[in-house]
Parts: sequence; structure tokens; C-alpha cells
Amino acid sequence: MNEKLEHFLLHELSDDWTPIGTFDGMVAKIVPASYSRGFVLDVIRELATKGYIRFGAFPGRGRSWEPWYVTIDEALQRVAHGHNHIVGYLDISENEIGSNEVFRADLVERGEQRLAELGNPYEKYGDPWADTPRRVRN
Repeated sequence: MNEKLEHFLLHELSDDWTPIGTFDGMVAKIVPASYSRGFVLDVIRELATKGYIRFGAFPGRGRSWEPWYVTIDEALQRVAHGHNHIVGYLDISENEIGSNEVFRADLVERGEQRLAELGNPYEKYGDPWADTPRRVRN
């Protein structure tokens, strides 16, 4: 995996359970030549295989994020094709990616250790969104 991408994703994951839209946006911004939905799923698989993340979702009914106790393959099937009446990443339109809640990823101890080794990505690489125009609100 591209170390810069891994670095920014681990940093983002360190804050809270992270949705598919964050993975999609980071891949598109940091490695645009590699971007595809299949590649995004490959990135998620690699992070899981390295033991950096766990999969989960928001079950609703006033409960918090809950991990899935399934294999990586089963988790990726859920992410790709949907789970619990939520449409999967491969089946949604572009404008639904940011709001899709089919899953969230949580950084686990091994991922926290890797992030500690890498440090702060903004100090190493700068802000990858610095050149992105901000929308002006009227």
C-alpha cells in the first residue's frame, strides 16, 4: 500500500469509527491514478489483513457502533454488497458515497502502534486538501 495513503487513513481512523466515504475520498485524493471502488475495497482489505482495523456498523435503536465478529471476507462482502438493509458500496451512486453507512472501521491497537511509528501525516506530507477550494456559504 502507498505509505502516504496508509498514514492518512490511520490518522483519520484514530479519531473515531470511519465510514466508507472517508476511505473513498482519501484514495481519490491521495492516489487518484489508482482510484476505483475495487481499489478502495482492496485498501480496506489490506488494513484489515495487517490487523490495523476492525469492521462494524451502527445497529440503530439508540445503540452505539458495534464490531462485526465475522471473517474479513464476510465483512468485505457486507461492505461491497450491503448489509442489514443498507445498500453496499458497489451498488450506490456517486452522490451517496459520503452518506452511506453500510459499515464503519475502527482502529485497533496494532493500527495505533503503526500510526505512532509513522507520526503525524500532516507534519510529514502537509495538508493534501490545501489546494481544494472551499465552498463559500451565502
